[in-house]
Amino acid sequence: MNIIVVSHRMDKAISLGPRELTALGVAITVLIGAAAFGLGMLFAPSRVEPLLRFMPGQHVRQNEIDALAVQVGELQAKLTRLDSLATRVGDKTGIDIKPFLSKNAAPQGGLAHEGRSFAVSGLRSLLENTDAKMMAMIDQLTLAEAMLITPDANFLPRHSPLGVLPQSSSFGWRVDPFKGTQVFHEGIDYQGDVGTPIVAAATGKVVYAAYHPQYGNMVELDHGKDLTSRYAHASQLLVKEGDTIQVGQKIALLGSTGRSTGPHLHFEIRYRGVAQNPLRFLDLGSSSYAQAGKP
Repeated sequence: MNIIVVSHRMDKAISLGPRELTALGVAITVLIGAAAFGLGMLFAPSRVEPLLRFMPGQHVRQNEIDALAVQVGELQAKLTRLDSLATRVGDKTGIDIKPFLSKNAAPQGGLAHEGRSFAVSGLRSLLENTDAKMMAMIDQLTLAEAMLITPDANFLPRHSPLGVLPQSSSFGWRVDPFKGTQVFHEGIDYQGDVGTPIVAAATGKVVYAAYHPQYGNMVELDHGKDLTSRYAHASQLLVKEGDTIQVGQKIALLGSTGRSTGPHLHFEIRYRGVAQNPLRFLDLGSSSYAQAGKP
C-alpha cells in the first residue's frame, strides 16, 4: 500500500511506500516515548533519583550518604547502650534519669538566625565529635556503675599493672601496625624491657592463663560484677587458671609474644565483655601507682 501526500510548500506530491511508512512509524513512536518519559519525570520526581545515580559523580555522593547513614546507625546503638547504663546507675542511686534519656527530646530554643546549610564534610565531623563525646560518657557511667556495685576498692581494676605511664598505643582508633588499616584498639599499651614484672590491677580469679594466637601469653582476671582485666604479650606467665590473685601481685613478665612488634604490655579492662578505656579506671596519681613494679 502506498500513501500519497500532497505538499503545497513543495508544489508536488510525495509517495510513501511500505519502507517509508515503517521508518515514519518508528520515528513517531520514539518521539511519543520521549515525550511520555519527560512528562513522567516532571510529574513523578521520585523516579528521577534512581536514574540520577547513573550520572557521573552521583555514585560518589551516594557513597558519602551511605557512610553517614552507617555512622548514624552506630550512634543510635550507642545511645541505646547509654540509656541502659544510665537506667542502671539511676536505679542504684535513686536519681530520676527519665529527663536525660535519649528517647525524650530535650527542649531547645533561642534567637532566630539565618544559619547555613551543612556540607557533607561538616556533618561527618560533627558526627565524629558526637561519637567521641558519647564514648566518654559511656566510659564514665560504666566506671560509676562499677564503683556502685563493687564497694571493695581492691576488686576495682584501679592499680597500674606497670610502674610506668602507658606510652605506646592508646584506647580507640589507630592504624593497624601490620595491615595499615584503621582498627579499634581495645586497650592501652605499656613499653618496657623484657622480664619487667606485670602486676594485677585488682583482686580477682585467673580465668585464662595460656598462649593466645593474637594476645600471645595472656592472663585474664575476673574481678566479679562482670569486670575483667587482660594482660597480653607476656614473655612468661607466673599464675595458672583457677588461682586467686591479690591486687598488686606479680602475674607475668613483660614480653613480645603473639601479634606484637616489640616488648610491651597490652592491658584491657572489660565490663560485661565490652572493652572499656582503662584510663577511666586507673588511679594514676595514687602512691600505689608510683610503687607499682618496684622491687
